[in-house]
Amino acid sequence: MKVILPLIVLAGMLAFSACTSKTNSDEVIGAESSISHFDGKEEIDGKILAIDTNSALIVANSLSYTHTNGSTEEASAFLTEKEEIIKIEEKFSDSKTGNFGKRLFYFEKGKRLATKEIYQDNLRSTPQFVERVSYYKNDKVFFTEERTAEFEEQLEMNLFSMVKTSDCPSKNAMQILNQEGPFATTFQGFGGNGTIEILIVGENKEEGFTSGITVQHNEGDIGKLKANQRAYVGIPLEVQFERVIDNQGFEFQILLAAKILK
Repeated sequence: MKVILPLIVLAGMLAFSACTSKTNSDEVIGAESSISHFDGKEEIDGKILAIDTNSALIVANSLSYTHTNGSTEEASAFLTEKEEIIKIEEKFSDSKTGNFGKRLFYFEKGKRLATKEIYQDNLRSTPQFVERVSYYKNDKVFFTEERTAEFEEQLEMNLFSMVKTSDCPSKNAMQILNQEGPFATTFQGFGGNGTIEILIVGENKEEGFTSGITVQHNEGDIGKLKANQRAYVGIPLEVQFERVIDNQGFEFQILLAAKILK
């Protein structure tokens, strides 16, 4: 099974760097409640379901990144045949908190329609799995609901409760997909075990996110990089790759092309 990542440029979606909770004074929904409803909720939920069940969407996967501290990040964009992004899924694990899970972003005309966070929260008095759904109008959050459970499979059995509005930005996911910021693909060298050769890319910092891509051919600029590795460290690369999942379920990133940009 192969999933190919086209070289995509994603733009036009404004966001910030972390999910934040706040009370929205413009709405009558501010405090926690056992009732989770607002006019039009069923319509938005229907749009979310339609996106989730649309098997015709094009999937564009990012590189899988690992931080020097052990944290991990990756993302997938779901596009229509007109190359409009209508959903992004970001998977993460945070070595500092032990939290892990995913964030889902749903878009309509380039703006967030809804976000879902499904993750284990180890910062609560008792670690719990959390499912938090936020709804947006003109890309501004106006309603958030949440449910928790001891185990992830129990979430669907519990009811949602309205909580303070929580804005979940897509900036981090966009940077992962665009290979920007902490997820830039600058040349960091080669690695391997004598049998498999790995191209290592990442932000040009001593501590940060990197990604390893299996090299099968010395085409394009790979030969130049190998001939003078030290001189090219930190140089931006344009990277194209495909993900390959073998019959045992192991996933690999296979290099298709690497181009030196400077």
